[in-house]
Amino acid sequence: MRQFLWIVLCITIFFPGCITIMHVAGYEPNVRPLKDISYQVVGEAESFTSNFNLLWLFNVTPPASFDRAVSDAINQKNGDDLINVSWYIERQYWILGTINVIHIRGKVIKYKE
Repeated sequence: MRQFLWIVLCITIFFPGCITIMHVAGYEPNVRPLKDISYQVVGEAESFTSNFNLLWLFNVTPPASFDRAVSDAINQKNGDDLINVSWYIERQYWILGTINVIHIRGKVIKYKE
């Protein structure tokens, strides 16, 4: 039993790295139907949301949300909507659990009045 605990301790100390898996989830011309044809591109924005699952089962933080990431990206530039949106999902496997991350990038627009 002591040998087993010693091996687990050594692995935990010397190999704390993680395995990361990323895959492109999609590309869309816009995330919501456009309200008006006339708009101005304010700039590019990036955002992400993440969550941590302890022991790969128990949510410690709120789940990663695509909508929350989109809203954060729009609010960065004080815009109204997001176009030319690309996103990918990253999953990191650690000894104590997993981290799920949704990355979003797009152009923020503001509708003309």
